[in-house]
Amino acid sequence: MSLVLEISVGLLLIATCAYCITLSRKLQKLRDGQAELLATIDRFDEASRRAEQNLNAMQGAGATLNRDLGAAAGRASALIDELSVMVSAGDDIAGRIEAAMRDVRAVGARSNRLAS
Repeated sequence: MSLVLEISVGLLLIATCAYCITLSRKLQKLRDGQAELLATIDRFDEASRRAEQNLNAMQGAGATLNRDLGAAAGRASALIDELSVMVSAGDDIAGRIEAAMRDVRAVGARSNRLAS
């Protein structure tokens, strides 16, 4: 009976050693995976920092463009107003020229009738 007990304890020790070896391998894989996960997190962190910097740069550029566009729109509005005044003045001058031409034609027609 002692021999059977010793063999049983020996088999249990062998099974325990095999389980410990298997567990050690799994723990090593887990540690490797953890290191890989940390490296991935570091890369993601760096990428998100760059994205944030780029976003800030784009917002700054957008604000500058918006300011420049506002200034250009103001100048365009002023030019539109100025051109509107010029067109109105030109219409008035054209109307006066047309009236003068009608008067000249009327005087010419009268002189032709009187001369005939």
